[in-house]
Amino acid sequence: MQNNKVINTVKISAAVFGLVCLSGGTALAEDGPEASTLAKDGLSFSASLTGATEYVWRGVEQSGGDPAIFGSVSAAYNGFYAGVGAENVDFLGINTEYDMWAGWGGDIGSNVRLDLTVVRYGYIDAPDGIDLDTTELKAGLSTTLGKASVGAVVHWTNDFFATEESATYLEFNGSIPVAKKLSASGTLARQFLDDDDASYMTWNAGLTYAVADNLGLDVRYIDTDIKNSGGTADSRIVAGFTASF
Repeated sequence: MQNNKVINTVKISAAVFGLVCLSGGTALAEDGPEASTLAKDGLSFSASLTGATEYVWRGVEQSGGDPAIFGSVSAAYNGFYAGVGAENVDFLGINTEYDMWAGWGGDIGSNVRLDLTVVRYGYIDAPDGIDLDTTELKAGLSTTLGKASVGAVVHWTNDFFATEESATYLEFNGSIPVAKKLSASGTLARQFLDDDDASYMTWNAGLTYAVADNLGLDVRYIDTDIKNSGGTADSRIVAGFTASF
């Protein structure tokens, strides 16, 4: 996933590195489904199809302003899970991103859930000599406070998209039902890089409507504090849907 903040760090031509997954904070593939969306006991399989007006990852445009589609398949067994997915992108001449993830999720208290995940972002048609493929380690905690759900997630990698630098992404998120089938959610996050001048904040807030048990619609405002991004990290509204099977 391309990210503007790395524009000066990566120094790869004019690349602007860069949906909040329709799971209640909308972006396409962000990191694959959480274990909490899969069965806790026994073997289960699931698939999803997400479409959005554009693909935005951690506040930064990925699909050149064009609509994007993300498809995925997942399997889970007794708390362990794995999945693969792919979506369209548009930067550096790259058209396709694929994602792979595996991990474990389970309760560690009466009302606290822990998810530990390894996520791999890859690019099938990256230009020769540019290896953007990146692996992140992810840990998340989530709980409920009354009707609200809140959580914190940290991602870490030792080589952030061809920079050969470590990076940490820290996110706080929450959601709450506001009406029958309608929920509000949002996130506040910071992308930390070894070059602190390239670090940035990103946030989003939106509404998700459950059209059916397996179909959700989402409209979300997304923004960052990145300056001079050429428009790739400016504020925007992204709309989309997710169908699960």
